Amino acid sequence: MRTALVVHAHPDDEVFATGAATSVLHEQGWHVVLRVATAGMHGAADHLTASCALLGIDEWDWLGADGAAQPTGAEGRWIDDGGLNGPQTPAAADPAELAAEIETAVRVIEPELILTVGRDGLTGHPDHIAISQAVQRALQHVRCRALGARVRAQDVRAGEHLVQQFAPGQRVGSGHIKGSDAPLEEISGASERRRRQALDEYYDGLGSKPLEELIGVHRSSSDGLLLRAVFDATGWQLDRFEELTAWPSDAPSSR
Repeated sequence: MRTALVVHAHPDDEVFATGAATSVLHEQGWHVVLRVATAGMHGAADHLTASCALLGIDEWDWLGADGAAQPTGAEGRWIDDGGLNGPQTPAAADPAELAAEIETAVRVIEPELILTVGRDGLTGHPDHIAISQAVQRALQHVRCRALGARVRAQDVRAGEHLVQQFAPGQRVGSGHIKGSDAPLEEISGASERRRRQALDEYYDGLGSKPLEELIGVHRSSSDGLLLRAVFDATGWQLDRFEELTAWPSDAPSSR
């Protein structure tokens, strides 16, 4: 069975960044494994398990578990403290140490494909960028193809335009989601319903309630709210990726 390893900083990243891709891979017979660096701001193991079931992720654990670097049952070796550069976040970690844990996971799991976030972290979040860089660093020592999730700049603009229809003059998001103008690879064909349900596991109604209702409830600085608008404007059934390595693979994709 072909195996894909998904590596993310926080619970819910598997929905926003790679939720369509993992569903497609699973439907095509791949074994999909997730490793997450932190438990999120409030702890999310139960939500993560439910999300994985919806998104075709066959198993998950904390990053570092493959190397037994943390006690059994520990919720992540790093912490999402709600800030951007807290002392125990992935962004503050020794890059070599973070990459070593990913390299260990790759050696143990032996994936044919790695999915993570793109060089811009998808949202510009420092933890996301640290994970993307660590994957790239790990692959200097282990051979595997890696794809990093990105959104197109035109799709960010489409999401912002949709928000303006419901809340003229209101800015949504942190301002760090810029999107890419370069060509991106596409993995498509996932279930919109299941991805919406997975998002609801973390945030009540963020996947399913009308966008105009959410704009008045969620923080305007929420990148999750902006990505929800992007999905509504451009489609929930696909993810787009940039190549993080040059190793050849016949992983499913389409332009």
